[in-house]
Amino acid sequence: MISGLKPKPARNLLICSQCRTLAARLADKVLFPNDTAYNERLDTYWSVSAALSPWCMVLPSTAEDVSTIIKTVVAGNCPFGIKGGGHGTFAGSNSIEHGVTIDFGNMNSTTYHPETEIASIKPGGRWQEVYETLAPYGVTVTGGRAGTVGIGGFITGGGNSFHSSSHGMACDTVVNFEVVLADGSIVNANANENPDLWVALKGGSANLGLVTRFDLRVIKYPDPTRPDLWARFISFDPADGDDVIEAMVNFTENAHTDQNTTSIMYFGHIPAAGGSVLHLALENTLGTVNPPAADVYLSAGRVLYDNGGLVLPMADIVRSENPAQLAGFRQIWFTLSFANDARVIKYAAEQHALAVKRLSETLSPDSNFTTMCAFQPLNKVIAKHGVQNGGNVMGLDYWMRNGSNGIMFVAELGLHGAENEEKAYPIIKDWTDAVDSYARELGVGWAWKYLNYAGREQNPLSTIGPDALKKLRVASRKYDPKGVFQTLRASGFKIPRDRQ
Repeated sequence: MISGLKPKPARNLLICSQCRTLAARLADKVLFPNDTAYNERLDTYWSVSAALSPWCMVLPSTAEDVSTIIKTVVAGNCPFGIKGGGHGTFAGSNSIEHGVTIDFGNMNSTTYHPETEIASIKPGGRWQEVYETLAPYGVTVTGGRAGTVGIGGFITGGGNSFHSSSHGMACDTVVNFEVVLADGSIVNANANENPDLWVALKGGSANLGLVTRFDLRVIKYPDPTRPDLWARFISFDPADGDDVIEAMVNFTENAHTDQNTTSIMYFGHIPAAGGSVLHLALENTLGTVNPPAADVYLSAGRVLYDNGGLVLPMADIVRSENPAQLAGFRQIWFTLSFANDARVIKYAAEQHALAVKRLSETLSPDSNFTTMCAFQPLNKVIAKHGVQNGGNVMGLDYWMRNGSNGIMFVAELGLHGAENEEKAYPIIKDWTDAVDSYARELGVGWAWKYLNYAGREQNPLSTIGPDALKKLRVASRKYDPKGVFQTLRASGFKIPRDRQ
C-alpha cells in the first residue's frame, strides 16, 4: 500500500490558503472565480461534465513555475487537479472542485530540432497546432486523431494514433520526458537517465509527476513537400452491419501486413446525420490512395455515402469534426477490449440499439443525445513496438503475449443536461457490462482497458497485468515516496493499492 499525505477536505476558498500563497508567488498566473479569465478557462474543457470549478486555477509558463506550484500545494496539504488540453470526459478526469486546478494551457508550444529529428512539445497544447507547426518541415509525430485532443493526458495515457501500427503508441515514441516530481525537483527521464521513470510515464498517466515537456521522435513523410495522409470516409446501410463487421474482423486479422493503413468502424445514433448510422473511416499514413488493405471493406455492404478518398495534410484531417463528438456536450464513455471476434462486435451493436431505445424513452427531448458504438483494431504489432522502444506500462504486451489480435471497443454518449446525464449513466454502464459479460462467456474477453477512453469507475491501471503494475508501483514509491500523486492529486486514475 502506498502511504503518504492525506488531503483534508475543505469547505471554502479560505481554507486552502495555498491559493493566496500561489497568487503571491506567481501573480497573474493564478485565477479566482471572480476573474473573467477563470470562466474563459472553464470554457476550454471539451466535455461539460469535466469542467469543475476549483477554488483557484494556476497556469504555469515554465517548469520552474510548476516546481513552485507543487511545492506550495504539498506544503499546505492542498488537493489539486491537472488539466492539459482539457479533453477528459468525466468529472474529476482533469480538474477538481475542492482544491487547485493546475492548468497547463499557457505551456503549449511545439519546437522542432532538425539536427536530432526530435519535436519538443509542451503539455498544454492540442494536436491541431502540433501538426500545423511540424508540417513545413515535412515531418509529423504519433499523435491524436482529433485536433482538439490535448497533449499531456493523451501521451501519458498511451496515445492511440493513425501511426500506432507502424510506430507504436504515442508514448512509445517519447525519447525524453521533462518532469517535475512531488518534491519540486525538475528531472529528465529517458533510456539513460531515470530509465525506470521513463518507462512508468509511458502509460502511467499522472501518477509519477507533472510532465512539462515531451521529446518525441518525428516521422518523416515520404515526400517532405507533401505532408499528406490519405483518408476515406464511407457510410454504410446499418442493415448491412453484419457484413461490415466481418470485413473489420478480416482487416484486423491481416492488419500487420500493412501497418500504415488503419480503420475505425462505428454504429451510432446521430440525429444530425439522420439518426441510425454505420460509418467507416480509413486512413493511410503514407498517403497511398486506396491501399489494398482497405479493399476488404469496399464490397461489405450497401454504401450510402463515400467521399472517394482524399489526400490531405494531417492538420486538415484532424480538423474535421465528428458529429458524435462535438464540444459543449456532457460525456459518458466506457471502454472494453476483447479478442478479434465477430460475435462480440455484433452483440455490442445489438446492445447499442437497445441502449438507444432506452435513452430515447428515458431522457428529455432537449438532451439532444448522440451515441457511438466504436471498434478499432488492436494490431499485435502495436505491443511489439512498445517492447522494442524500451517498454511501457500500458500492458498490451501482456494481453497479446499469445500473438493474438484484438478489438478496442468504446461506448460513447454525448448529451445536454446534468439530470439527463445522471439518468443515462446506468444505461451506458449496462450496455458495456452486457458486452463484457458476453465476451467473457465466449472466452474471448480481455480485462485490459485503454486509459484514455475509460469511464470514471473503470480504473484501467488495474488491468495492465502484473509486470506493468509492479513497475508502476515501484516507480511511484521511488519518485513519490510520500504518495503525493496518490493522495493530494484528485484528478485522473490512481495506481491500485498493493494489498500484500
